[in-house]
Amino acid sequence: MADTFTLDAAYLADKRKDIKNDVAYARYQVKGSWYKADIEKAEVLPDGRVEVTFVIDHTVSGNITVTGIELYNHNGVRIGSKTVSITRADATEGILYVCRFSLFQVVPNADNTGAYDAL
Repeated sequence: MADTFTLDAAYLADKRKDIKNDVAYARYQVKGSWYKADIEKAEVLPDGRVEVTFVIDHTVSGNITVTGIELYNHNGVRIGSKTVSITRADATEGILYVCRFSLFQVVPNADNTGAYDAL
């Protein structure tokens, strides 16, 4: 890997903290409409993954199916999204949703298949 420029572990750790601190709110989709949710907790886990937790509450009553999840930064820019299918029966409880994601450096794999290997 002599031709690969590698990022320092401390730099990647700082970027993980930046991502954690940049998450401002979440949104979830039910029946084509989007609803905002406050972030309950955001942290960097000991293994380096960023974890963001929020609650899908009773803004939408009745039996629902959540079909999309999005995270946004403090400037209102979408950080990322995921298609989901989470069913909730009409109840008094909410859905605790946890997003976990990794930031790591990769290089093209040795087989030149278009896939990547983590450093």
